[in-house]
Amino acid sequence: MGQMEGEKTRYGFLNVVPLALAEWAIFTCVFAVAGAWPAPDVNEGYYLAKARHSVNPEWCGNDFFLNSEDAHGLFFLILGPLAASAKLSTAAWVGRWAGWLALAVGFRHAVMQLFPSFLHRLFAITMFSLAARYTTMAGEWMIGGCEAKVFAWALVLGAWGEGVRGRWAYAWLLSGAATAFHPLVGGWMMISIAFVALIQSMKRRDQIDWLNLCALACVIAGLAVALYGVWPAMQMSSGVAADICEEAAAIYVVDRLPHHLLPSSFQESLVTRHLLAVIFCGVLYAALPSGSRRQRGLMMVLAAVLISCSGFVISLCEQIAPYFTYGLLRFYWFRLADGLVPLGLCVLLTHFLFRTPSSPFGELLRSRRSCLVALILCLFAYDSVLQSRHWPLLTDSFHPRSDKRVESVSWNEVCQWVQKATPPTACFLTPRGAASFLWRAQRSEVVAWKNVPQDPISIVEWRDRIIDCFSYDGTIKNLASSTCSLGIPHLNHIATTYNANFIVAPLKSFNAMPRQPQAMYRNKHYVVIKIPVDNSVE
Repeated sequence: MGQMEGEKTRYGFLNVVPLALAEWAIFTCVFAVAGAWPAPDVNEGYYLAKARHSVNPEWCGNDFFLNSEDAHGLFFLILGPLAASAKLSTAAWVGRWAGWLALAVGFRHAVMQLFPSFLHRLFAITMFSLAARYTTMAGEWMIGGCEAKVFAWALVLGAWGEGVRGRWAYAWLLSGAATAFHPLVGGWMMISIAFVALIQSMKRRDQIDWLNLCALACVIAGLAVALYGVWPAMQMSSGVAADICEEAAAIYVVDRLPHHLLPSSFQESLVTRHLLAVIFCGVLYAALPSGSRRQRGLMMVLAAVLISCSGFVISLCEQIAPYFTYGLLRFYWFRLADGLVPLGLCVLLTHFLFRTPSSPFGELLRSRRSCLVALILCLFAYDSVLQSRHWPLLTDSFHPRSDKRVESVSWNEVCQWVQKATPPTACFLTPRGAASFLWRAQRSEVVAWKNVPQDPISIVEWRDRIIDCFSYDGTIKNLASSTCSLGIPHLNHIATTYNANFIVAPLKSFNAMPRQPQAMYRNKHYVVIKIPVDNSVE
């Protein structure tokens, strides 16, 4: 009898594993549909250049940004060797597929206990893919390129799934691992889980035995793993003067990232769609019968929304205590809600559309819900067709999103020339809109608008460099597109101050100079000039 039970368990396991692998593969492809943009994507030039430099500090060794403090050590530890030994584009695609697979595993774990049917889970992930891209408020995303927060979000999804099961200690541990990858994504999830677990314990609906050795070990391990990500971030501000920290926070929140951090700068349309998603979640929750697992998951979503609301309340103090407000807002209060509200929405909508109607009008309701399911699937199919236009395997007419502020073809050409014709130790001034120079040219930059450091001292220096290189009037609000526009004397001063050897300038800025220096290279949109320029030109 025992042998028969063992055989049954073994065959059951052998059946489940291929199905799980197939499901992970399908879910990975769902994420790839939306995320497969040409490399480098928005933040890949930032993260993968840092990852390569962390392994090989001599690569672009004079670059200001690359030599600033690192805040994502675990990501660099894992991806750094690949980024240093292979092409950055290869590292990006390997990292992307790994990230999409991690998200697929995390999402399946999140909804497995809520939707035993594969078809229900498949519908849920299509809904999640749409909601994650079209309901956010503060510009957060998880389906995209290769960077630290993608893996952190995958672990957050896994932690959410553990919370749904009422296994708060394991949820805490996974959130700690997410924090090791990305202190803010995982850190807010740890706070959310602690909040919900405490409420559940007080209600005595879940008996949480914090003295259980396994649970206690998970809690301690979660804190220890999280500390791996949090400690370096904390050390960045250690010993730094308070006025420098305040100034850096203001630069970070107001000057560089208000679209992520400062509610008064959010687009009204994005706020509206996010609020509609939250309201719709509330309506669906009221229309559905209670369920303990679903309720635990939605309480974590509610905790994320409350964190977001706290960020709005904090922002109201901007006029009274601006530096105090900016010092708090720099922690991305709206990030977790941007990720969990879409998850809550897809779970609630899937439950609503696939539950068995109990009213006398059940058949009528079922037919209408079938129409809604068909409509959502058609929307996903239509969106997939739109997304396919940027798949690199199908077209080369789409340019990387990181190059949206440059003339992509000409930019790639000038960067290739720079890589071939200039010394590896050369340092460049680049156009203000350039975000992929490190990636494409593999040469150091004096400063790049996209590549803002993380530590307070470097943030202040970054602002000073931006003003020195691009400002007409000494403020960060009135910036030129190129240092060429500020005149040859100023260009030479910047070259001497920051040890720059060359400048890549837009052809328009170059042509607007009263007397043009000799160009080493020129194409349709860009020129390369050796600096300092001979003053006799002026």
